[in-house]
Amino acid sequence: MNTRAPDQFAPRARLKRRQAQSVGGGSLWARLIAPPRGSVYRRAITTVESILATLLAIALCWLFRPQNPLLIHVGFVWIWIVPIVLALRYGSIAGAFSGLILLAAWYVLYPGADPSALGSIAHTLVDPLPQVQPFPVGFFFGGFVFTLLCGQFGDVWITRLGQARMANDYLAERLSILTRNQFLLRLSHERLEQDLLGRPATLRDSLARMRAVTIAQEPGNAQRGVVDLRGAQQFLDTAAQACQLECARLYAWRDGKPHPEAAAWIGTAFDLDAGDPLVLEALEARSLVHIESATQQAGSPSRYLACVPLVDALKEPVGLLVIERMPFLALTRDNLQFLLVLCNYYADGVRHATVTRDTIDAFPDCPYDFALDYARLVHMYRDTRVQSSMVALVFDGREVSTTWYEHVLRTRRALDVQWARGDSQHRVILTLMPLSGEGSIDGYLLRIEDNLRAQYGVDFESARIAVHAMVIADDDPVAALRRLLERCDARHA
Repeated sequence: MNTRAPDQFAPRARLKRRQAQSVGGGSLWARLIAPPRGSVYRRAITTVESILATLLAIALCWLFRPQNPLLIHVGFVWIWIVPIVLALRYGSIAGAFSGLILLAAWYVLYPGADPSALGSIAHTLVDPLPQVQPFPVGFFFGGFVFTLLCGQFGDVWITRLGQARMANDYLAERLSILTRNQFLLRLSHERLEQDLLGRPATLRDSLARMRAVTIAQEPGNAQRGVVDLRGAQQFLDTAAQACQLECARLYAWRDGKPHPEAAAWIGTAFDLDAGDPLVLEALEARSLVHIESATQQAGSPSRYLACVPLVDALKEPVGLLVIERMPFLALTRDNLQFLLVLCNYYADGVRHATVTRDTIDAFPDCPYDFALDYARLVHMYRDTRVQSSMVALVFDGREVSTTWYEHVLRTRRALDVQWARGDSQHRVILTLMPLSGEGSIDGYLLRIEDNLRAQYGVDFESARIAVHAMVIADDDPVAALRRLLERCDARHA
């Protein structure tokens, strides 16, 4: 019994189908007259067909004229039609092989043949088979020449047909690959559309929305251990849309523990179980904990799926996000890391009066939003290792440099934060680029330089614009910012 799967025959069937549709293989009659070069046992079939066709032609001629089966000197060389057809069909070698069979047949069928004897054509016409037969030089010489000429023509066109068939097979294979890739691309687009319907916001879009969510927090409440989660519902709505949360609650921090009353909620209401093992582990670790963690699988089951403590850049708790229900496919490492970034970003916004104190004290002229985002990005890198960058462009004091300086200020991206400072000698633009590593620095500089070249016909070198950059890290961020400003020769006041 044949145990091979039907799919094993698919490549061979596709090859045969392409060959049948290729050049020279369009119809049954065309395949009979000029069979494809890729036919099975083609050489053996060519040899057998040449022998049988030649012998059959000799047999037919012998049947009608047994005394002259090769039809020598009858007015036209009818017997050479077979070698000529074989030469056109298979090439000069097959035609010459058929001619050699005719030559051998002359020695066999004409027993009284003497190549050295001479005979007359008139005597041959009267007596088709005399006792002494001269060798018909013109008959065989002309037949071989004509056969080889036709064989040369057949060889040329067989070669061209083979090249055309190979090119057609290659193009058909490429078309098959492109069709398969296009089908896979369509499937991937459909999957991407489904993912975007479930989570239409990117990390950049979500962080941009989070800037408008955070509202000023009064320092007095933080000192008393009370945190007012203003904008909590907007934050939870943003997180639910970005991370596909179905049922979750956000609790503010009160006197060293989460307040039992929820500050914001999504989905059906539920009460906080302070003794739940997932909540206890999250509060103890001060980090995101989900139900698939090793500790939770080894311990007692929890009614929640994930718990995220909201911790600011100074590692002070701000609140607790408890998730009771979310789609199974959303419970992934990337999605939970996405949620952790949003929670930390919001926590820094809630306590921004505290997290920006060191930067504002060191650089009094630093804009408040720049200091806040700088502290947020340092916190983000510390907890999630998501890199961000800062680029400084230094302009000289020329009047024309003022135009370039103002143009760069106007080309700020939506998520970037800029700090413009300087005096009459030089001006500095510090651009804070969230979620941008070292590779993004080159892309940003290339974009700015191309913009200056397109608008004013200058680049960084001709405009005498100095470029400095650094990747934001969590190792003494204030000192790192001070070193960057010193490199720009723009020391803080």
